[in-house]
Amino acid sequence: MVRSASPPDDGEERVDLQVIDGGAVSDGVDAVEQEWHRIRPDIDVSSFGIVTRIWRIGRHLDTKRKLLLAELATDRGAIDVLAMLRRSGVPYRRSAGDLTRSALITSGGVSQRLDKLERAGMVTRHVDLGDRRRVEVELTETGLELVDVVLAEMTSHDGELLGAALDAHELDALESLLRKLLMSLEQRSGSSVPRARGRSGRVAGRQ
Repeated sequence: MVRSASPPDDGEERVDLQVIDGGAVSDGVDAVEQEWHRIRPDIDVSSFGIVTRIWRIGRHLDTKRKLLLAELATDRGAIDVLAMLRRSGVPYRRSAGDLTRSALITSGGVSQRLDKLERAGMVTRHVDLGDRRRVEVELTETGLELVDVVLAEMTSHDGELLGAALDAHELDALESLLRKLLMSLEQRSGSSVPRARGRSGRVAGRQ
């Protein structure tokens, strides 16, 4: 016997889960995979369930992360820069070039983020007197306070989302498997982040 179990109407995307006698649970991805098995039994679509679920999970987490950052009056671009400075330790200063390489975006993209953050009083920029081509970026007290608040909120929020679905042992196993998969993908691509070409044809990524 198959019973449908749908989540409450709380504004989230509704997903029908099929609960089969014995406790097995089947989601919408299973249904699509089964249809492909029926239509094209000659093709192995076993990877479909894994890749599609990773993609869907990523979309859900990305949406929730954007909403959380918006509630905190910031965005991912700003927090990426502030977090890189925070992780560097006292005095929370790194070169603009280092930020560009770490962020894996163009120098123009980092410059725009820094302009916005400097106007907001989150960072200050200093020209190296020994090499005027080198610009150092330093986190201000205001920027430090913001990134610490965001870090606390994000870790708490993410922990609640993951803990609602998986126990500690499952989370450890999932992290290990995802690490193994990510390392394999990065070794194949030769980069820690997939690089995309801009309109000019230049690669936007690690230079």
